Amino acid sequence: MYVDYTQYQPLFTKYGIEDHQIIIDAWNEPHRFYHTEKHLKHLLDHIEQGGFTDVEKEVLTMVAFMHDVVYQPNRDDNEAQSVAFFEKHTQSTPHTAQISQIIHDTKDHQGSSELSKAFCEMDMDIVHSTSFKELWEWEKGIFKEFQCYDYSLYKQGRIAVLSRFKEKYPQNASNLQALIDYLKPYKPKIGVYPGSFNPFHNGHLNILEKAEQVFDKVIIARGINPEKETIEKSEALSPVLYYRQVEGFQGLLTDYITSKEAHADVTLIRGLRNGDDLAYEMNQLSFMRDMKADLKTVFFHCDREFEHISSSAIRNLEKIGKGYGEKYLPE
Repeated sequence: MYVDYTQYQPLFTKYGIEDHQIIIDAWNEPHRFYHTEKHLKHLLDHIEQGGFTDVEKEVLTMVAFMHDVVYQPNRDDNEAQSVAFFEKHTQSTPHTAQISQIIHDTKDHQGSSELSKAFCEMDMDIVHSTSFKELWEWEKGIFKEFQCYDYSLYKQGRIAVLSRFKEKYPQNASNLQALIDYLKPYKPKIGVYPGSFNPFHNGHLNILEKAEQVFDKVIIARGINPEKETIEKSEALSPVLYYRQVEGFQGLLTDYITSKEAHADVTLIRGLRNGDDLAYEMNQLSFMRDMKADLKTVFFHCDREFEHISSSAIRNLEKIGKGYGEKYLPE
């Protein structure tokens, strides 16, 4: 934990927050890779050392805790949602309107007051005042946060954003341009984890999390297996996949993998439960290599506690009694 929340409890209490666990939970959500407590601690340290008055420090500190308290990469109203969270979970004070306005200002980092400008400057410190190495670490975090989007789209949009930053912050234009130049030919290591995932269960999640420790990103590719039931388009997506890229595909898996190789170094991921799975997968792999000779494959074995779980077994349990299979699904 980067932040000592107990240090700020008197301030939280002043604003009616008796239990700061809701703030801790928000800043430690698993889909955050840059907008984390490390970023929050950076802001709090700058506020403490910035020579502000006590009142200004109070306002800026609350803004720091609340400006990214809601952060969902696939939405464009995080600032408005953060203001709503702040106003819902705090009692009104003489500074509430000012805090809300500064949070709103962080959407485009155009400060509406001198204090707002100061916070926006601190919030964008990573862009205008850091080295190429620090910018690259920042970029890797942002890439992970936006992994729900296909990399071809992300790359195009990201270079456009960085180009605007280069114009807005000329003091760091050389490092920002270096990052743009690095990204143009860059190909991240992306794993493709295919399956029907009907449903996506704890064994699948175990394999996925292991693969994510090896690859920059993993795409969950939902195909239709002729030997299995057809996936209904209306089937609810497992909540653990909300911030990951999930795509459906038809036809040959090798063709799907090839379609991703223009912008990424792609590897097929296969999960194993036992020796029977290995024998089956090796046979399938022989067919796929006939179709794609340069296919790269990595096998991951699930932990022993998940070896007995299968989607078909869960579906059968659900036929016996609704809810019987839920214990095998990610919470």
